[in-house]
Amino acid sequence: MTIRNSTEIKVGIFVFIGLLALFYLTFKLGEETFTTKDTYKLYAVFENVSGLTKGAKIEMAGVNIGKVGDIELTPDGKAKVELIIYKKYKIQDDAEAYIKTYGVLGDKFVDIKPGKSQHYLEANSIIAKTHSPISMDDILASIGPTLEGLKELLSTEEGKQNLKELVSNVKEISKSFKIIAEKIEKGQGTLGKLINDDTLYKNLTASTKSLKHIAEQIESGQGTLGKLVKDEQLYKKLTQTVANLENISEKLKNGEGTLGKLMTDDKLYRDLKAVSSGLKRMIANIEQGKGTLGKLYKDDSLYIEAKKTLRSVNRAAQGVEEQVPITVFGTIAGAAMQ
Repeated sequence: MTIRNSTEIKVGIFVFIGLLALFYLTFKLGEETFTTKDTYKLYAVFENVSGLTKGAKIEMAGVNIGKVGDIELTPDGKAKVELIIYKKYKIQDDAEAYIKTYGVLGDKFVDIKPGKSQHYLEANSIIAKTHSPISMDDILASIGPTLEGLKELLSTEEGKQNLKELVSNVKEISKSFKIIAEKIEKGQGTLGKLINDDTLYKNLTASTKSLKHIAEQIESGQGTLGKLVKDEQLYKKLTQTVANLENISEKLKNGEGTLGKLMTDDKLYRDLKAVSSGLKRMIANIEQGKGTLGKLYKDDSLYIEAKKTLRSVNRAAQGVEEQVPITVFGTIAGAAMQ
């Protein structure tokens, strides 16, 4: 085999592979044409469908559910779009239709946003809510007046000075951000330490391990909290305590027992109120010097007399003590002389 024949064979194989790839791509792109699918038609009316063509895809949540059919102009100057939907897909009667673009400069397609209704559109129905794409002309038209106003503003000396100040401020802010970024990169300041220092990460890891250990102890019923979580006996005791408290509360409410009577017996309250009033009057009389206790409290002459009496008693007691030895000695002497 010559070199020429070998080269021709290689070129032939390459062309054959290219044709197979072309055939495959053509088949994939025209799959919808080659494959018959059951469909039904819906319609949507848009203010503008610029860029949308017949055969464009119809998607719902990113899934291809059909293709665009004929596009007609309505008598009132709007675009009526035929939507050919595959029968296995149902569209709610409150769904909304949008015209969107793949990427920035991609092809236009119709995107159906599902509704929340439980009722579905029948064949040849119209999707009520539609949203037309915003054209570049509309954007430029809306920006135009703003640009003109900005141009007019910058044409004055004041506008130029304000622009210079704005640029200067932006530069200063940019420098400040650059300094902050450098400090953070070097690990300076709180934010720098958070980003560069792995100590916080280690502490968090250790804390996580501690919490895990605590959780395991609680799960195994260790410690007070673990017993509160796991000990059924404690739960029963708490339940019994709550039941007892409810019983005591019911008795108090019914006026049973001493405390219950204190809470519910109006007579006891009136008696205590009367005693309180009597004590109040008695204290007032004492403070005013009325009665024996009042005089004892207010009149100091009784204190003085009592003091004098105690002195007299004391002197009499001393006299008796002095006379007792003499009297005893005389009695003994008289007895001896007899």
